[in-house]
Parts: sequence; structure tokens; C-alpha cells
Amino acid sequence: MFKRDRKRYRRRRKQSEVTYAAGHAGGRTGKKKLPGWAIIPVLAGIALICFGISRVTGEDRKGTRLNVVEAHRENIKEIYNTSGIVVSEKSKTFYSPVNAPVKTNKAKVGEAVKKGEKLITFDTTDLDRERQNSQLNTLSAKYTSQDAKEQSERTKKSIEKAKEQENAIILKMKSQIKEKRSQIKKLEKQVKESAAKNVKAAKDIAGIEKKMTDNLDRQSICQARKENAERQLDNLDVQEQGEGQDKEQAKTKLVEEAEEATNEISSLEREYRTLEQKFKQLGGEDGAGDANTEAAQALAQAKQELEALQSSLTQAENSRQTSPDAGLTAAQANNMSVSEDIAELAELSAKELLEKGKEGIKAEFDGIISDVKVQEGSEAVQGGELFTLVSNRDVSVQLEVSAGDFENLIPGEKAVITIGRHVYHGTLESVNKIALTNEKGNPVIGARLCIDDPDDDLCIGVSAKVNITVAEKENALCLPNEVINTASDGDFVYVITNGTVLKRKVETGVSSTDMSEIVSGIKEGDQIVSDQSGDLKEGMRATAVKDEDTEKNKID
Repeated sequence: MFKRDRKRYRRRRKQSEVTYAAGHAGGRTGKKKLPGWAIIPVLAGIALICFGISRVTGEDRKGTRLNVVEAHRENIKEIYNTSGIVVSEKSKTFYSPVNAPVKTNKAKVGEAVKKGEKLITFDTTDLDRERQNSQLNTLSAKYTSQDAKEQSERTKKSIEKAKEQENAIILKMKSQIKEKRSQIKKLEKQVKESAAKNVKAAKDIAGIEKKMTDNLDRQSICQARKENAERQLDNLDVQEQGEGQDKEQAKTKLVEEAEEATNEISSLEREYRTLEQKFKQLGGEDGAGDANTEAAQALAQAKQELEALQSSLTQAENSRQTSPDAGLTAAQANNMSVSEDIAELAELSAKELLEKGKEGIKAEFDGIISDVKVQEGSEAVQGGELFTLVSNRDVSVQLEVSAGDFENLIPGEKAVITIGRHVYHGTLESVNKIALTNEKGNPVIGARLCIDDPDDDLCIGVSAKVNITVAEKENALCLPNEVINTASDGDFVYVITNGTVLKRKVETGVSSTDMSEIVSGIKEGDQIVSDQSGDLKEGMRATAVKDEDTEKNKID
């Protein structure tokens, strides 16, 4: 009954409030009820407001959304880009064996020819054997003699022998350098391991020293107990009163205490001697830091030996660059070649010369005609130049690199060579040890790049694009170059860890056009901030957004 009255009272009160509100607003009394259709939009608006508030508060909790990339592993190559000129390593100028008209001439500048292909024929109808031989002897005397030829042969052999010896020495030095570097790596590992052992030994020594100190303190306490018990015994002996059972019990107790203290002191002394022995074994007297002295000295000596070997190698390579054949001028080298070819003809008899004239001139190797001195139908002069053939198989690329890039080039490095639409592979054969001034007045260093896979598409004398692999690393920890920042104290990146942006110093290694190896500072899987905005600060709250998440958000 009481409950029904309460409910009735509440309904009446509510109705009164509504009536009062309606009358107050409209100027008249009466009930006012909210339409049902208006409730839904109101509720929807309230829901949207609540959602927006929760979204904002959620964003505040999570922090700024930042794009990130993960540190990952991949194979990386550092490429040095340059250009050079394709040149032939082998050439030969052919001379006429007879005085006779040129009947046919297939030697055309720029055309490729094959070994054994007949390029020039002569009209030998009116050849005078004796006159030919006489003129040839006169011409050969002008250029050289048999002695000169022999001297030339001896010089060539001497140069070749010297080259072989130099190459053997250089190869041996390179092998020694490789072995020495391997030895240094092992010694560095030993020193590192020894240092780690020394750290542990130092900790052990410190622990033993503490135990020894505690032992001495305990010995002092036991000694004091012993002395105190002995003093009390002496006092009991001099006392006249207190004779009887109590005095004897007291004396017995003090004797036991003195003996117990004495035994404990003996035990502590034995323990101390054991600790002292361990202390000496660990090198406590001389210091734990000296344990790796021998390995460190061996490492220093190995480094000195490596430096000496590298210096000797540089001297040997410099010597090879200035060997006797390199000291010949172009004119001297050409004169020697002419002398040898003419001397060859001088050795032939009139009959052999006639036969050679009838046979014509054939290409001695695959190559390209670089120069022609006679035309079809013209008169060839005995000993006169006919044409020059250069090899398109023994070819190289001559490079000129800036002095600042000298350290990037090491003989033996592999290269990719692009000539027009064709791609070849090559090996860096040599790098000069002296810088010369080019046409622009800049110091440059010459280098020679051998083409490993030449073909008929090669064109001599053209420009070639060269990409030399100067360094490479397999399964290296890598990051895109754009996320790596540079400061006066080194490189650094921003890492998101537990929702916070942190600054990490990093050490880079091999670097390509778009990636860099990270030697230290981060680990695989770390989330590196790629947003390089001015608002990025260490310590700020942030949420990592990967590339795939970004694309998904764009679609949404």
C-alpha cells in the first residue's frame, strides 16, 4: 500500500512539473509531450559527439601517426660510376713485300675482318726479282740491320722477363697481405676474448679481495674473544672468594670459549691462505688488465708488418708503371715495330718475296681496320705501309678518375660496361700511381679496365659507361638512405619504441644509390621513422604506420 502511494505521488509530481513548464513557455497551462520522431535524431547526434570525443582522446593517448620502415636484411653493392674510352690492346701495321700495283684492296677503315681473310692482292706480272731484292736491301739498311733486330728481340725478351718477375713479386705480396689480414682478424678476436676474460678476472679478484678483508676482520673478532676469555680466566684465578662449583663452571666455560676462538682463528687462517693463492693465480698481484698483453703486442706487430707489405706493394706497382716498355715514346715504339717488320721482309729471298707478293696480304687476327694507306690500282712501294689492323678481342677501357676517387679503385674489382646498347663485363686490371693534369687542368689518375667478354659488336674508340663494384655485402642490415640523418657528431635515425620516438646513433657501411648498410646502432625489425618533418622530436608520443597501412587508409 505504501509503495503504491509513493509511485502515485511521483507520477503526480512529474505531471505537475511538465504542466508548469508548458505553461511557463507558452503562457498557458497544459501538458507538453516530445514527439517520437524527434527522439531519434537527438540520440544520433549525441552518439556522434561521444564517438568524436573518444576518437580524439584515443589519438591523444596513441600520439602522432608516423610512417615507418623496418630495418631489414638484403644483399647490397656499392657502385662507382665513371666513363672511359674503348681501346685495342693489339695492333699491327702491314707493309708491302714488293714494288707492284695494288690489284684489289678489301681493307676499309672501320670494317671488321677475320683472321686469314685476304685483304690486298698485287699485280706481279712485271716484277723484277733482282731489282726488288736490291731495293729492299737498301730500304732495310735505312731502318735497321740484323743486329738491330736481334737487339730488339733481346730487349723485348728482357722486358717480358722483367714483367713476369714483377708480376710474380706483386702476386706474392698480395697473397702475403691477404694472409696477414687474416692473421690480424684472428689476433683481434683473441684480444677481444682476452679483454672479456680480464673483465671477469677483475670481478673475481675484487670478490676474493673482499673475502680476504672479511676474513681478516673475523680473525680480529675471534682474537678479541680469545683474549677476553683468557683475561677473565686470569681474574678468576686471582680471586680468593667464590671458591666452589660456580667458579669451576665459569672457568670451564671460559676455557671452551678460548679454545673455540683459537680453532676458528686457525680455520680462518687456512681459508685466507687459500684465498691468497687464488688471488695470485688470477693475476691479482700484477693486475688483470695485463693478461692480454702478449696478444696485443702480437696484434700491433702484425699491423706494422701489414703496413710494410702494403708499402712494398705500392712501390712494386709504381715500378711496374715505369718499367722499360712504359718509358718508350710513341715514336720509339713505332720505329721498333717498323724495324722488326722490315727486317722480316729483308730476310726473305727474291723468290720468297715474289711468292709473298702473289699470295697477297692476309689478316693475322680478328680485328678492325683502323687505317689504310693505299688505294686499289695505286702503286705499292716495297716496305711501304698498306694498312693497320687493331684487335677487337684484346680490348680494354681506358679510364681517367679524379684524384679524390683513387681509393675506390682496387685492381681485381668487377665492373659492368655499357657501350651503346650492348652490355659487357670487365675486370679492373691496373690503376696508375701518379696523377696527371687533364685538358681542363684537373688532376686525374689513369686506370685500365679489361673487357672479359668482347664480341663483334664492340666499337673501338667510343665512350663506355662503367659501373665498378667497389664493395658488397651479403645479408646486410639495411635502411633506405632517406631515413638516415647526418649531424656533426655522426649519422642517426629516429626509432619508435613502445610508442615513443627515440634518437639512435648509427654506423653505416656499404652504401648503394638507395640503401645503406647499418653496422651498429639498431637491430633487425626496428621501426625507423620515414617522416622527416620539422616537427619530429625525440621523446614525442607516436604511432607507427607501415606502408601497407598507409595504402589501406587511403582506400578507406
